[in-house]
Formats: sequence, C-alpha cells, structure tokens
Amino acid sequence: MKYLIYFISICFFTFSCQNNPVVEGQESTTQNSVQIFGDSNISKEGALNGTSLLAALDTIDSLDVSLTATVVSVCQKKGCWMDVQLNDSTEMLVRFKDYGFFVPMDCAGKTATIKGLAKKVTHSVEWLQHKAEDAGKKPDEIALITEPEIAYSIPAATAVIIE
Repeated sequence: MKYLIYFISICFFTFSCQNNPVVEGQESTTQNSVQIFGDSNISKEGALNGTSLLAALDTIDSLDVSLTATVVSVCQKKGCWMDVQLNDSTEMLVRFKDYGFFVPMDCAGKTATIKGLAKKVTHSVEWLQHKAEDAGKKPDEIALITEPEIAYSIPAATAVIIE
C-alpha cells in the first residue's frame, strides 16, 4: 500500500510539472495558426472592413460589429490595447472588456477580426500620453501631445481573432 501511494504521488508530480506557460487573465485558443482571444464563439463571417465601418459611423453614434482590419500597433507592456487600420488615414483603438484577455505584443502587421461595440470617441490628453508611453515613445514625443482627439474606438472588445 505504501508503494502504491508513493507511485501515485510521483505520477501526480510528474504530470503537474509540465511546461505550459499561462498568462494571467488571458484565454487563447489556437487553430491552424489562428489565435482566438476572449469569447471563442467569434466568427469572421459577416465582418465589416474599415471603410464600411467608417461609412456606418457617419450616420450613427455606435454599432455592434465584427470588424476585420490590419493591426498597426500593440501595447508593448502587456498587450492590453491595439490600433488597427480602418483606411489609408484612419486608425482605431481597440481595448478589451474588463482586461479579460490580452493580445500578443508581436501581432502588428497581422489581420485581426474584432467583436465589440464600435463608436466615435474623444480621447483625452492623459490617455493619449499614456498610450504613447505604452507604445515606447520618447518623453519629448509624449510632451507634444497637448490636444484631445476625436477618434474611433472599440473600448470593450469581447473577442479577437489574430491571423
């Protein structure tokens, strides 16, 4: 009996010490080089592109949307926000609902499909400076930020697919 307990203990410790890195607060599912963060029920089906979203937001204040766009930049501290390209001159800030998940810090240049409520927003000077600091900008560049900015945002995305 003593040897059985000893054997079970060794098996338990062996299997519990596997090297599977987990990032706190991040849920990720990987399927054929596609990563899903947040709600795993997200789909690329019916997703708008940036131009279509901008046209829709010209007539309404907000829109519950699935959006497909290219990631331009990502928070380099923990992946808690990202900018995506809507058209040649417009980017959109995407943050994640309740810090429930983060995206990889190296996903710039990849395609993202984002689920959430898109809206026009006014970014405060404090937020713009904080974002510039997270993006690794130099203090003299951050000091040049002195005006709030009208922009587009998904302030609480519920899911993201990165390809």
